[in-house]
Amino acid sequence: MENNYLNKVYDVSTSDSRELYASWATTYDQEVIENGYATPDRIAKALKEYVSDKSTLILDYGCGTGLSGLALQSVGFKNLDGLDVSKEMVRIAEKKSLYKSLKVFDPDTKIPIYSEQYKIITAIGVIGSGAAPLKVFDDLFSLLPPSGLFAFSFNDHTLGDPIYEEKVEHYVDSGRAAMLHKNYGSHLPKANLKSNIYILKKL
Repeated sequence: MENNYLNKVYDVSTSDSRELYASWATTYDQEVIENGYATPDRIAKALKEYVSDKSTLILDYGCGTGLSGLALQSVGFKNLDGLDVSKEMVRIAEKKSLYKSLKVFDPDTKIPIYSEQYKIITAIGVIGSGAAPLKVFDDLFSLLPPSGLFAFSFNDHTLGDPIYEEKVEHYVDSGRAAMLHKNYGSHLPKANLKSNIYILKKL
């Protein structure tokens, strides 16, 4: 299968990405799975090492079609809420019955959750080139309670811009967060892409 959308997604601006993801929704799972999409499983397996209570409610931000939810569920996390900007992607996720709550929201408005509602927030393959802007990092982190966990990833395209890693380093160096886990590994191996995965603890 030709990587029609994988070849396009990293070339669009964040303002154009909603339209691309809308048209990609029906073939998204097939395309990324065929390319060995590994980041969700890597984050889920890392996160379980730091969470003793697997019933803790998790916000899967940018849940898309639910592949991240499937990965989290596969390691024992059963209490998931999903949030995404693409109604087309969310329609696919609904069919998988992974989430207790599954909502679509306008990215130009405030994230529709309240402060400290979730002790764990994931943003798997969400922030970066062709996807959500870096501001989302700040917005999500600010919603966590003290000792809350933020699990996220930056792929090779995103890591090519130093502002993303600098953001993470700033949070750690300023004492706002502790780095529990960071690992560089497979993202879409058949497309020759890797990613960094991170787990930050809010201090």
